[in-house]
Amino acid sequence: MEAWEKLLVYITRKNCVTLEEVVNDLGLKEGTAKVYLSRMSRGRIITRRWIRAAGQRKRLYCINTGVLKEMKLE
Repeated sequence: MEAWEKLLVYITRKNCVTLEEVVNDLGLKEGTAKVYLSRMSRGRIITRRWIRAAGQRKRLYCINTGVLKEMKLE
């Protein structure tokens, strides 16, 4: 299974993830993870938004609901 496929399955399973979760849980390098996440965002597979956690801003990556419907997982 390719790294981007693992990432897609991981985000689908958790619904929303942060970059730190992706790097720690999947073992991807931070730069590689950012590239995959930005390409998925451009392809409208995931959406990105900011959250505040413990006084820090973090980027949250969430699976697009249209993709879930297309995969018949919703």
